[in-house]
Amino acid sequence: MTRFGDTVGLKLPYLQYRTNKLLYRRRYPADVKNLFDGKSVYYKQLACKVNAPREVVLNSWLEINESFETLLNTTRNTFDEEIADERISREAKNWLRIHNLKPGVFRDLSKIYHHQPWDMGTSAFDDLEQRYRDSIEYSEKHPHFDDFHLRHPPTPKQKIIHKAWQMAAGNLAKIKEKRLLSECWDIYVANRQEGFIDKTTREGKRIYASWNRLLSYIKGDCLLEDTETIYQAIDEMIRDREKTVSNASIERDWIVISAVLNSVIKVERLNLKFHKPIIKKHTPKDRPVFSQTDQIAIVNAILTNQYPVEQGILMLLALQAGIINSELQRLEKKNVRLDEEIPHILITGKTKTNERKRTVPITVGLQWLRRGFQALEDGSRWAMGEAFSTAKDSTISKRIVTSLQSYSIRDKKNYSCYSFRHCFKGNAIAHNASERYLYIAGWVNKEAVISDTYAQDAMTQTAVLKGIQETSKVVNKHLIELDILRVVDAQVS
Repeated sequence: MTRFGDTVGLKLPYLQYRTNKLLYRRRYPADVKNLFDGKSVYYKQLACKVNAPREVVLNSWLEINESFETLLNTTRNTFDEEIADERISREAKNWLRIHNLKPGVFRDLSKIYHHQPWDMGTSAFDDLEQRYRDSIEYSEKHPHFDDFHLRHPPTPKQKIIHKAWQMAAGNLAKIKEKRLLSECWDIYVANRQEGFIDKTTREGKRIYASWNRLLSYIKGDCLLEDTETIYQAIDEMIRDREKTVSNASIERDWIVISAVLNSVIKVERLNLKFHKPIIKKHTPKDRPVFSQTDQIAIVNAILTNQYPVEQGILMLLALQAGIINSELQRLEKKNVRLDEEIPHILITGKTKTNERKRTVPITVGLQWLRRGFQALEDGSRWAMGEAFSTAKDSTISKRIVTSLQSYSIRDKKNYSCYSFRHCFKGNAIAHNASERYLYIAGWVNKEAVISDTYAQDAMTQTAVLKGIQETSKVVNKHLIELDILRVVDAQVS
């Protein structure tokens, strides 16, 4: 009875378990079946024991699976000649390894004696003998023509075995593998200082989409050293993207692409460098801000429950501290500290820059916010609840835009959540607040950098919190003066 990978807990395709061995068993695709001596199934025993650790089994499986995929790609020959040669070289190394041989193993012997590959005491090169005999027979029948290789080109398998013989009889062991563009992402992720990128997450999908976008402009594949093809693909991609997206989006694509390419170049120690293409300068959108009169009206509406709780919390925190959608989505309950001596929120999740990790004092609508966060409690670790945390950023932004629609129609301006963040900066300037307001909102400044690298723990100490709390009170003094009784009496729906 055959079972599929159940004893090692791995659900790997083509993995079969037998009594005392693990097999990789896979059918040849119909379009290449005739090139493999009419065989319908490829199978090979994994180079590990049945009870080997999961990692060992996985690595053994990956080695065989990669060999098979390379063999198929080489057989179908949809790549440029240079890429096909590289793939044949890799598969030839695998062929030698399968037969317990190494590159250069017959080098000294071949210098002393003239041996045919099939006379070396190994079955690795037997297929070449039949081709040799066929060529002799063809020459005898057609003595005036030397076109056997043209009329009967070698099969992909014969090409691989011939390359393997060249490696075994020559000094090709020191030739370094060339990298294909399709391999670069995995190398980049494996060596990324910031850690692994999960392509199943929203952020991971966004990052990978930029890289995959470049691959879509490469016909088949290409070598990393083929800078001309890569630059051509980049230029074509930029021309197409300029028709549909902003220059800022194109810039973000290039940041990912250059990070992948230059990371692989560094890992492989290649003498290459990809230069940034010409990208039109991005003109930032004007962010309309609310007058202080409108700010007071909006905060009053929030505290009297005229907005849904989620939108109310987001607008209130954006206005008084410059917090944005994504920061609130990643906010954990343990970092909402509204019952401490100095009520504050810790922004510690993934942020756009390190300066965005900060301690935010709460000075406006404290009682309402306490009840608001309590109303959103759903048993998850997220302060705003699971649904808010997993929603798309664009969805949350649209909700705020909809809530502010009456103001947008009145003023003929496109108000958004970022309008509140820019209001915070305007209020700080209008009220002559200290530069600590930059730290509260997470804008880059000398003090923010010092707090991150030297005194991060100090930012949660009471004495230090009092200092940034005073700054917050100055920035938001026109909002703190709201009717406190109304805040206390308000009930969160």
